[in-house]
Formats: sequence, C-alpha cells, structure tokens
Amino acid sequence: MTTREKAHAVLDHLPEDRVDAALAALEAVEGRDTSVEAILARHGEERLSPEEFDRHFGSLPTDAEG
Repeated sequence: MTTREKAHAVLDHLPEDRVDAALAALEAVEGRDTSVEAILARHGEERLSPEEFDRHFGSLPTDAEG
C-alpha cells in the first residue's frame, strides 16, 4: 500500500466534520521534514539524554505492555 493509498484510507474513515482539519494539517506539513530531529531543530531544541529524561520526569508508570 502506498502512502497515498494509506492517506485515502485514513480520510475515508474520518467523520465528515474532521476531514477539513485533517486536510489542513496535511497541507501545513506538505514538503516539510516532519521527523522528530527536524522538528526539534526548527525549534532550536535537541533530544534529552536518558539521564536528562529521568532527571526531569523520573519513573513514569507503564501499561505493562513492554
């Protein structure tokens, strides 16, 4: 399945009142790198190291799925 086919499948399953918002979101990111690294770079940020994450957020609860 191509990316275009996946997009059509997603849009086909959205309630009608959500389609315009979904299309606006797609247009907003068209041609942009939406990887985590690119988003962080655009905002002058970088990933937290595991140690920094633990320092900021501590031990988070898990859902016992892995």
